[in-house]
Amino acid sequence: MSLDEKSDEELVRLFKSGDATAFDAIVRRFQDRIYRLASVWLYDPQLAADATQEVFLRGHKGLRSFRFRARPFTWLFRTTRYVCNEFNRQRKAEALDQEPGDTSSVPERQVAEVETAVRIRKLVAGLPERQREVVMLRIFEDMSVRETAAAMNCREGTVKALLHKATNNLKTAIGPQGAE
Repeated sequence: MSLDEKSDEELVRLFKSGDATAFDAIVRRFQDRIYRLASVWLYDPQLAADATQEVFLRGHKGLRSFRFRARPFTWLFRTTRYVCNEFNRQRKAEALDQEPGDTSSVPERQVAEVETAVRIRKLVAGLPERQREVVMLRIFEDMSVRETAAAMNCREGTVKALLHKATNNLKTAIGPQGAE
């Protein structure tokens, strides 16, 4: 069985036992998801790439003491949220008032993803923080209600209620004609 066929938990166990290639498999498995989340939170393709790298640097250190109280992606999601919050705090200007940064060193596919994310982010940014998190996890990352609840450290009913409120708020923000 190749590393790519192993479960997330098996990869973490292999990494903890000293198999460095297992961490490479973890990075390959989650890199695009982490980048998408970072691009929505940071509104800048280069910062999103930097944040993704920082998440995996922290992951390399932190996964050695991982206790399996959460799923590996849940742990990486939380790390991504913390890293992006740190990046946003470091930036002086408001993220929504800035244009996306220099994209010359970022692959074209990722630039297109970020441009779409920027449009969506303007709508999602108007939501309260917990509603934003639910939208990102349930819609952008297609996580189940149970996985979203675990990532957000809340109950499944809370996830459902927050998603319902977020959907209503987004419908209101879009307006009756469906355009921003």
